[in-house]
Amino acid sequence: MLPRQVPAPHLLRPSAQPHLLRPLAQRARRPAAVFKIAGALATWSLRTGDTLLLWLERYRQRRALGGLSDHMLKDLGLSRSDAGRETDKRFWEG
Repeated sequence: MLPRQVPAPHLLRPSAQPHLLRPLAQRARRPAAVFKIAGALATWSLRTGDTLLLWLERYRQRRALGGLSDHMLKDLGLSRSDAGRETDKRFWEG
């Protein structure tokens, strides 16, 4: 007697590989989602970096303003109390 020929399991049941039954547009959506998440993460990190640089610049400028003499403040049109109000602000305050 000859051995019985049995087709491969994936040929018997197409539902065994459901990813092949989905339309191509749905199969291509997954990599696009990965790129979307990666893009959002890159945007977030750039915005966070910009915010940190802005805070550092505010800190430096307020320190420099606090170190100016009354004569230099007068040249800028500021009084000592104006400079004091500005230098008392925290770096994240606009």
